Amino acid sequence: MQSFSKSRRLATVTATIIAVALVSTACSPGGSGNSANASCEEEYTIGFSHPASEASAVKVVKEAAAAHAEELGCITVLLDNTSGMNLETQRSTLESWVTQKVDAIVVLPVDPAALENLREKAQSQGTKWLTYVASNPEEDGTVGFDNETAGKDMAAYLGEWVAEKHPDGDITAAVTTATPLPSIQPRVLPAISLLESSGIDVVSQQDCAAQDCGLQLAEDALRAHPNLRVFIGLNDDAALGALRAFQNAKVDLDEVFVAGFDGAEEALVSLRDKTGYTASSAIPTIELGASVVDNAIATITGDGDASKQTPMFLVNPSDSEKIAELLKAYTTFAK
Repeated sequence: MQSFSKSRRLATVTATIIAVALVSTACSPGGSGNSANASCEEEYTIGFSHPASEASAVKVVKEAAAAHAEELGCITVLLDNTSGMNLETQRSTLESWVTQKVDAIVVLPVDPAALENLREKAQSQGTKWLTYVASNPEEDGTVGFDNETAGKDMAAYLGEWVAEKHPDGDITAAVTTATPLPSIQPRVLPAISLLESSGIDVVSQQDCAAQDCGLQLAEDALRAHPNLRVFIGLNDDAALGALRAFQNAKVDLDEVFVAGFDGAEEALVSLRDKTGYTASSAIPTIELGASVVDNAIATITGDGDASKQTPMFLVNPSDSEKIAELLKAYTTFAK
């Protein structure tokens, strides 16, 4: 078995943000002119909706999408403010975009079935419909990454850690989920199966994708189960909240596995500085933001790959070069 301490970079084919309309001001690939000028032979408007705008990694994805649109020129990117997986907020935003007859909508739906009528209306008027991560048989394109492979890679890494640190399975674990978003669930399902097969009880399994609920869930689990030593977050935000709980409880972090997904800045900094975070299945957020625009334009024009996926990389504290590369996204865009 490969040692847990050995660096592993697992590339896979594998989000969520702010409420503002960011309009590109360039009108040509060179960036000259203004989108209102006649030099734009064609102008396009793209809406991007994600139901968890509180997630830090997705804020960068949105900013990267807007920056890429500006670089290309003649493209307007609209971003919604849906958070907490609120269906009504998301529906309201999408309805406004359909009314505006935008050229394309990229969306991770809270409830795909509840938005089918909007998809049908959008496509009937010529608006292209792209799914973000979650696939739809009627979609015109898709944007995202492979959650199933990322989940399997995380479970494999967890298995190595358990074999090295707690081979007797004398610990308990907690995992956060997103039951309203079944397309995201494969991130954590393999870890749950691995824990159960290793004889490790999963004592907490609740929906959470933010630091505050991650902190609360970990605190509650630690009070009831002092031997809690594994916390897998649906994303890094939830896991970072749990890390604070372990720190506050003065648990030896060398004996704790705290990990999540997306490559949030705070998670990457903790990995870089070796301050307790164990691993993140990280998305190159700038590349993902660019694909929101590129894939949408491909569906509109019929030119290009409308289903390009962005690879994810499982990084741990020994992957210093890859971590530094991923962190550049957070210094590229202003907070």
